[in-house]
Amino acid sequence: MDSMETPGFEVEQNTLGGDFGGEASDLDDSSYKAYELGTSYSDSFESDGDRVDEPEVELSLEDDFDSSSDDDLNNDLDYDKYGNKKYPLFNPQTDMRNPILIKGLVFPSRDILKDAVKQYERINRVVTKLTRNDKLRVKAVCALSCPWTLWASKLNPKDPMDGSWQIKTIVNHHKCSKVMKNKNITSKWMARHYLHKFQVDPNYSLTSLQKDIRVDFGIIVYRTKCMRAKIRALELVQGNHKARYANIYDYLLEFRRRNPGTTTICKLDCRLFQRLYICLEACKSGWLTGCRRIIGLDGCWLKGYYGGHLLAVVGVDANDCIYPVAFALVESENKQSWFWFLELLQRDLEIDNSYNICFMSDKQKGLIEAISLLFPNVEARHCARHLYNNFKNIEGFRGQVMRFTYWKAAKATFPRQFKEAMSEMRSLSESAEAWLRDKDPRTWSRAHFSTRCKSDLLLNNNSECFNKIILEARDKPILTMLEIIRRKVITRLVSMREAAEKYPGPLCPRIQKKLSKIASQSNNIWPIYAGNEKYEVDCGLGNKHVVDLLNSSCSCRKWDLSGIPCPMQWEHVRDMEPIIPPIIRMPPGRPKQTRRKEIDEVRKSGSKLSKTGQ
Repeated sequence: MDSMETPGFEVEQNTLGGDFGGEASDLDDSSYKAYELGTSYSDSFESDGDRVDEPEVELSLEDDFDSSSDDDLNNDLDYDKYGNKKYPLFNPQTDMRNPILIKGLVFPSRDILKDAVKQYERINRVVTKLTRNDKLRVKAVCALSCPWTLWASKLNPKDPMDGSWQIKTIVNHHKCSKVMKNKNITSKWMARHYLHKFQVDPNYSLTSLQKDIRVDFGIIVYRTKCMRAKIRALELVQGNHKARYANIYDYLLEFRRRNPGTTTICKLDCRLFQRLYICLEACKSGWLTGCRRIIGLDGCWLKGYYGGHLLAVVGVDANDCIYPVAFALVESENKQSWFWFLELLQRDLEIDNSYNICFMSDKQKGLIEAISLLFPNVEARHCARHLYNNFKNIEGFRGQVMRFTYWKAAKATFPRQFKEAMSEMRSLSESAEAWLRDKDPRTWSRAHFSTRCKSDLLLNNNSECFNKIILEARDKPILTMLEIIRRKVITRLVSMREAAEKYPGPLCPRIQKKLSKIASQSNNIWPIYAGNEKYEVDCGLGNKHVVDLLNSSCSCRKWDLSGIPCPMQWEHVRDMEPIIPPIIRMPPGRPKQTRRKEIDEVRKSGSKLSKTGQ
């Protein structure tokens, strides 16, 4: 595609005389303003390069060079044997940002010379080409009608060890017009030039990249080139998706060495990566000693190049907060992957008898079958919100009244309260009541929950919170993703421990807050002592319950479910072959980057055109 051009005008910069192919001669101070260090250059050279005047060199202790000074290491000038300045040197670290090409300038290598010419084109918005590019000479010219020309050759062609190159002739005068597109602004160059922006913000947008190039260089770049540049930059920052799989052995070995007792299991299929399981020793021991016996299970899909799913186990700590336990990378959510994950979890958490354990899930594919096979005596709950989402999607089951009645039945803590809510639902819609009757109430209503695990959770919010915490890691290469998850888990454990050590009360903050709220609700409750530490509590409107202080129980079952008293009580490997990435499974259509939202969820405002533009 031809370059877009603005109206032509002349540009002059550092115009120097000289014949094409001539040797460096008549070097004066004005030619090297960009490289002057406070002293003048020697101009006593004749055309044949022989020196005419050789001044006497007087050295003293005061004039001797300081061997410990760092200034001499990056000196911008080359000196002859008499100590006079000979040629200016090009420093790639400082001069490449805005190179000024002048006659006699010396470059460390030919590649650096060509890079400097390309950067000169980007800065000055011109397009040149190399008409000669061999081992001895380089010639760069501009457009046909532009006189700009550069000749360069090796500084010492007879010395094979010297790779320095020098500009011998340059006509630094442009008559061409500025261009709006430049072939030297490639995706590879863009990725390295703006690498610092992607290091700070991996979500640095393509639009911002386009605008920065327009502001910095006045060049228009297509969005597809920006996309390729972003992919290259993210590979430099985060690593290559495919290459990371070859380092899994070393990563897991270091993981176990730094965290003794940690479980790491990698399953392969003839070197082909299939699954990976990680359970930190700190998470394992913390759950065994200080967490409630309820486990949240959930999975989320990964957005990386090879896809897959991440399965996670999240517990509930003493402060009713999330407590990550273990996670695994699998090919997909199915019965085999869930069975493999739960079998390893059973061994790590030492679950010999599942009678006191409760699993909370969203009824993922294959999960219910895996739980029933491995934990026959476990209590299985299903997230009430996901059940309600299925409920409201049925025609005729929507509306605020239906919603209120459903949650009334789910939050009921004793059977009579649950029956009243279901009777109310039947009066609204018999089909809705029949649909709920088909669902086992032991999985979604507190009135039928077991009291063994001391938790009244209705929702799987803990797992959803964990998925949100690791959201930024789900599109990264495998080792980068594992590192982000590990750091987030460790940071949370440390912060929660520090907060608990600073809290002065005997109970955890959230538990203390719940008790204070329950105590304020007990003002309208009247207890009657019935002997043996039992009370009959009148809550008004014919609502009475029995509180047993010795057994920490109440007939309303709130105390039994959560373990927190209800208001009625308050009145009283290196040798192994490298791992190969999994096979890419790409579903048809454009890949989705966001989850599917429900009907009643808030969506972004603003109109969106259809495919036809109407």
